[in-house]
Amino acid sequence: MREFSRLRPFTLTQTKQELVVGYQGAEGAYSQLAAMHHFASAQSPIRCVGYHSFREMLDAVKAGQADYAVLPIENSIAGSINDSYDLLAKTGLFLVGEEFQPIAHCLIGASDVAVTDIRRIYSHPVALAQCGEFLETLEDCHVEAFVDTAMAVEKVKHDADPTQAAIASEEAAVLHGLPILRRDIADHPENYTRMVIVARELAHHEQGVPCKTSLIFSTIHEQGALARCIAIFAEQGLNLTKIESRPKPHTPFEYVFYVDFEGNVDREATQAALRDLEAVTTFLKVLGSYPIGRAGVS
Repeated sequence: MREFSRLRPFTLTQTKQELVVGYQGAEGAYSQLAAMHHFASAQSPIRCVGYHSFREMLDAVKAGQADYAVLPIENSIAGSINDSYDLLAKTGLFLVGEEFQPIAHCLIGASDVAVTDIRRIYSHPVALAQCGEFLETLEDCHVEAFVDTAMAVEKVKHDADPTQAAIASEEAAVLHGLPILRRDIADHPENYTRMVIVARELAHHEQGVPCKTSLIFSTIHEQGALARCIAIFAEQGLNLTKIESRPKPHTPFEYVFYVDFEGNVDREATQAALRDLEAVTTFLKVLGSYPIGRAGVS
């Protein structure tokens, strides 16, 4: 039997003295905002802990140093975050929730100066790419990639150079007491990052709860192999919402597939699909089943 039949039940309603939630970056990062929103109704106090990298954050969950991690997995503009998918295949952790975090980029300065006085801007590479049209309007200004949006704000505050600025959230500016020089500078106003909530154990939900289930699988390398897998979801009346391919390690130009579909892992239609997939795949793992989130819905 595959891994989906050996998982132990787990529920997010369990209580602890304190829940530790990991995120990548510094205080004020978009991932931290998503963590605070997702766990706002938790029965236990929440402590958010920032980590330097996705891997360090997930390792903390695996080691029991954190209860959950908030992992960005795709953006409505920039697309999939490949590092996140690759890490999910390696860690043995599970997805127990999702959060759609609105991304509203601001230009944050060390002091309240004119935008035309800025000569260097720091931010995460994805944030810089999302603000490309605004950045092109600036003259004599160097753009430099930084590990995290909120960390870029920390740097601007530390350097105290009025010609420097960072692109980050309004919350990061407020946290550090720095002025916002320009708001809503992204190319597209409808900008969301989908964050998945990662835990050590699989979560189960009542069958009436609308859920999304995420899988990883691989197939034999032959004509029609992937088509047979995809057809199974249609046969069971399951709506496929996402498919992503990533290179299979040590096997050049063969791929592992990540799939999201609307369905609760404890419902018969989902179980039937998993049984059918087991027969036509060489590897199959359920990453998790969790309540469906919606962009723009609180």
